[in-house]
Amino acid sequence: MRTIGSKKVLVFPMDLAAHYLRCIEYCNKLPKKHEILFAYSEKYSEFIEEAGYETFDVENFDSEEVSKAAKDFDFNWMYQTNLERILNSQVDAITENKPDIVLGDTAFTLKMASEITETRFISLLNAYMTKYYANTRPVSRKHPGYKYSKMLPSSIFNQIARGIEQLNMTQIHEPYRKIRKTLDLQTTDILLDELEGDYNLICDIPSIFPMKNPPNNFEYIGPLYYSKSNNEEEAIRFLDDHHPSILVSMGSSGEWVGITKLSDPVFKDYRIIITGESLELQGYNVYSKPFLNHCAVLPHIDLVICHGGNGTIYQALAYGVPVICSPSNFEQEWNASQIQNKGLGIIIDEELSPSDLRKDIDNWITKKGSSTFSEVKNEIKQTTYSIVDLPS
Repeated sequence: MRTIGSKKVLVFPMDLAAHYLRCIEYCNKLPKKHEILFAYSEKYSEFIEEAGYETFDVENFDSEEVSKAAKDFDFNWMYQTNLERILNSQVDAITENKPDIVLGDTAFTLKMASEITETRFISLLNAYMTKYYANTRPVSRKHPGYKYSKMLPSSIFNQIARGIEQLNMTQIHEPYRKIRKTLDLQTTDILLDELEGDYNLICDIPSIFPMKNPPNNFEYIGPLYYSKSNNEEEAIRFLDDHHPSILVSMGSSGEWVGITKLSDPVFKDYRIIITGESLELQGYNVYSKPFLNHCAVLPHIDLVICHGGNGTIYQALAYGVPVICSPSNFEQEWNASQIQNKGLGIIIDEELSPSDLRKDIDNWITKKGSSTFSEVKNEIKQTTYSIVDLPS
């Protein structure tokens, strides 16, 4: 029997590591009085179990299909019958488990499911995934319109880009509008509406990802990045005080093609830690592990190279470490572009030669712990520990 003030919460993350681990980290910060169940994931059941949460069965989008489509700026996986399949399964899970709250992280049909079941919906979001993002989301390098960014003044191109983006998000949203009309649900206009809950927790800091005039049901809670208890003694022993050190993490959706050049002899005086699978990147100066507790090694790291994932970037910045990004999809580009704009790192091209990459690395390593990074580090520290309980 639940105690007074406790809630039963069903958690619906997108079936990707970043979303599952972020939800786990958020739930770990809540009082233990709540009963929390996660949507079962074959890939991430180990992390759910380790955190001590029960699971429930529900359909989810094919994460491999979604990841592949995102790299090509393709939203064809959002066809109506696929959305209806996920929606119906979510409604069944909510009806069966009778939660007080559903928590979603990039769960595109959960807003509709919460309306149908009359269940309070709390959404974990990034600022750039809202209608209130103050900056212009950059056009993906793989989008056909990207070439015009080099031909037009930025003010004119950004104005055009915002118009095209609004049109695209309206078109992508069409199957949702059809489902809503059929089920007599609330009217929504664009795709971003579907991610907006009754209450919205923004997993960013405003100095990097600002919003403009958000409603009262939007709250910055700071970045959420996962940390295991493993102290990574072996990895730390691999590092030493005589060689500069790099942590490389491409997450569950990044591409290693451009990163394998770190095997070049020009990097032989670096100590490189790899988290994830990259069989091509090997050598006496390389330490590799499928999953590594970044927070344990980051105090000993001089530079992070990553795919532009939100969690990895914030982990690095929380320790004052510069970031070099090699994004492979549009959302990672949105992250990475702001890091570059704020002078916290750069975006590199896959075609960069080893010697040119070495120059970039040598330059950015010197910036670790500078005043710019210290300010961001302090802002992250001030916001990350502000979560007290579920929003009322």
